[in-house]
Amino acid sequence: MKHKRPILVVLCLGMVMVLIACSSNIPPDIREPVEAAADFAAVQANAQAYQSNKFRWAGVILGTENKQSTSWMTVIAFPTGDNGRPRILAQSPGRFIAVVNEFLEPLVFSKEREITVIGKLIKTETLKIGEYDYEYPVIEVENYYLWPPRPERVDMQTPYYRPYHPFYGRPYYPYPYYYR
Repeated sequence: MKHKRPILVVLCLGMVMVLIACSSNIPPDIREPVEAAADFAAVQANAQAYQSNKFRWAGVILGTENKQSTSWMTVIAFPTGDNGRPRILAQSPGRFIAVVNEFLEPLVFSKEREITVIGKLIKTETLKIGEYDYEYPVIEVENYYLWPPRPERVDMQTPYYRPYHPFYGRPYYPYPYYYR
């Protein structure tokens, strides 16, 4: 009887940890890919063929502009990972505009924040990037998820290691070395 109780406690703690790991605040439609959705490059090449289709696109916000009753986010697209988060790569397939039917705070939905949107392609919009005319696919957003910022990487300096003696395998100390 003594041994059953600690095993039961360990099993209960293990189940709690599994439940915590499986729970997520990411909406299910953001996590799951849209069935039979074309990739971004195909949509950009022939947007008329995909009009009113549902897509899950992700990327990095370049800017947010609030209009009279909507907010327009310009987003540079990246492929999505397994959970729907954008995978930031060196090359992007292009840009798109996400139209949300509510006010979005530009300080929160700011430049370089990652976002995943689900919505329908409604049209294309030709805007300028510098002097270049760029045709943006415009998606009317049904649901979105603004990803928390990624933690900054900290480069740790290599700690000092005492050199080992080549013959004895223990730390090498210059003479005099006293055995204890």
